[in-house]
Amino acid sequence: MEDVKRVKQFLLSYANKYGLPLPGRLPNFRNEKTILLPSDKTKAEVHQEYLTLADEMSLRKICLSQFKTVWLEQCPHILIMKPATDLCHTCQSFSSTLSCSGNLNEEEKEDILSKYQEHVGHVKEQRDHYRDQCAAAKSTFVQLTPEQKIRGQPPCTLQSEFHYSFDYAQQVHYPHYAQQVGPLFFKTPRKCQCFGICCEGSGTQIFYLVDEAQHSNKGANTVTSMLHHHFMYHGLGETDVKLHMDNCSGQNKNNTVIGYGMWRVMTGVHESVEFSMMEAGHTKFNPDWHFGLWKVKWRHSNVETLAEIAASVLKSSRNGHNVPQLVDDAVAPLFFYDWATFFKRIFKPIPSLKSYHHFRMDKDHPGIVFVREYATSQEVAVNILKPGAAVDPTVLPLVIPPSGLDAHRQWYLFNEVAPYCVNKESCPKPTMPKPLVKIDSPSLARKCSKCKLTGHNKTTCRI
Repeated sequence: MEDVKRVKQFLLSYANKYGLPLPGRLPNFRNEKTILLPSDKTKAEVHQEYLTLADEMSLRKICLSQFKTVWLEQCPHILIMKPATDLCHTCQSFSSTLSCSGNLNEEEKEDILSKYQEHVGHVKEQRDHYRDQCAAAKSTFVQLTPEQKIRGQPPCTLQSEFHYSFDYAQQVHYPHYAQQVGPLFFKTPRKCQCFGICCEGSGTQIFYLVDEAQHSNKGANTVTSMLHHHFMYHGLGETDVKLHMDNCSGQNKNNTVIGYGMWRVMTGVHESVEFSMMEAGHTKFNPDWHFGLWKVKWRHSNVETLAEIAASVLKSSRNGHNVPQLVDDAVAPLFFYDWATFFKRIFKPIPSLKSYHHFRMDKDHPGIVFVREYATSQEVAVNILKPGAAVDPTVLPLVIPPSGLDAHRQWYLFNEVAPYCVNKESCPKPTMPKPLVKIDSPSLARKCSKCKLTGHNKTTCRI
């Protein structure tokens, strides 16, 4: 019993010195009273420190297995933090400050902890708002008739409100094999972007699969074009729509996407549109679940063409929750439009756009965007319609033509990737002549000031 008491006292003192009592629910731990130890220490290393202390105090030692048993029985609330990635920068900053707070006084510690709790409170507020909207969408979808649940309904034919969320997944490369040969690991196969739009009511997600030859940009024009296509061919014809997205300003949180919502309201295809975002760093939501479901299937798939990628998406869900959508689909082709240039002639940018998390617009206030910082904050009206600007529902932006693959990329795929493919369809032999060696580095293209040749500078010149 004396050994048990000493081990318990050691663990409590160790946790008091190195533990992180974080506010709110901890990542991967549901118990709020849990104290986490840094992940760079294992239980064997903590046991070694106990043995060192026991030697210094001339106390009886205990083995590692008995040390772990006492730890589990006496201090189950003290755990070692699990390794994790893609964490919130704000949370990690507060955690690091609290873990090194030995030189801070009590007032400074309380100030840091109060700011941390305020941040966690905003996270919970935005997460609860998202969950409430998803629950409302599911209850609305259950009440629909089978005819009303068919995708691709005309706009404003269903007097109801639905919720969608969208995000990008990490791009995949093909050809891809479950049993991959070694040299292919060091090559750069053909790239495929994946963009998902999830309907929380039905639990389905549309996977937009875009080859690098069809469109390689992931900016606001691409996101807006895929949203426009989704409402045309996969929408339920709802009058009111609520959308959730992450805080990436280059893709989602920008004036082009917000302007598209206003354009839909002013052209009469929606009566109200609302964009919402969760707190940065805490944006895991339903599209990530669908992406994870697909990646489980993807790791066990052999894929050489874009059609086979679409087949892997379809097979990743037994109940048809994952639906692929190709750019060159014969029934519902996808076109990429220059929405950014189109909206610059109609709408003004929203001041301090990045500080808001909610944007709402409706048909009763054309040109007015109601912005909120958080779900419980008071709305502020912002007029983004330029004086004299008019919206014509029959006019669409200019189509952005497919970028295609340049000669260097085509010959690289044919020479470096095609030898490992059974089906040469994704890496065919180029029809254009093989180009000269491409100089990718600006330093190699710059001329030497001493000998006037390229490939080096005057410091490394041997002439």
